[in-house]
Order: sequence, then structure tokens, then C-alpha cells
Amino acid sequence: MLDLRLVTTSTAMLIAMMAVALAEPVKDKAPVAGQSATEARPIRVVLPAPWEPATRSQGETTQASK
Repeated sequence: MLDLRLVTTSTAMLIAMMAVALAEPVKDKAPVAGQSATEARPIRVVLPAPWEPATRSQGETTQASK
């Protein structure tokens, strides 16, 4: 009895995983209202590594010395 349940569950899981793997993504999806192409792009910020000392740019040092 336990073996039959195990085989049935394994088969069902295998079929479900194959169905998900073979499914094609939706290509003709309507764009979200209020979201332009520039808003859809991720914002990337380059931060200094923790072992690098913080340095000021040339413009900041001249303004600070005046």
C-alpha cells in the first residue's frame, strides 16, 4: 500500500515538473499601466569596496578648501 502511494505521488510530481519545464512564457503580455521603459530598468549603484579608503573627487576638495 505504501509503495503504491509512493509511486503515484512520484509520478504525479514528475508529470507536474515536466509540464512546468515545457510551458512557454507569455510573449504577448500587455504592458503595465504607468510604467515606462526607463522605469522598468534596474538602477545600478557602484559602491566602493569596504577595504578601499573613501576618496573625494577633485571638485569636492576644491570647494571644501575655499
